[in-house]
Amino acid sequence: MAIQKRDNEHLKAQKAVKQRDSNECEICGKVPQIANGHHVIAYSDGGPADLKNMMTLCPECHRAYHKGEIKVDIWRF
Repeated sequence: MAIQKRDNEHLKAQKAVKQRDSNECEICGKVPQIANGHHVIAYSDGGPADLKNMMTLCPECHRAYHKGEIKVDIWRF
């Protein structure tokens, strides 16, 4: 996973998706104090930073997703 600097619009989109989802992880349902705005189609693969391409994940599920331990059905979005 390549680290890319995010611009302000991107950071706003990540904040907006967490607000939309009330910080609730879409995989396990936890509501952590710190949640992650995750791209369904990876940002590094050209996925847009907009609410249609983002979901909220808790840190544990986000790490598990990137390790390949969790799969996300992108067709449900």
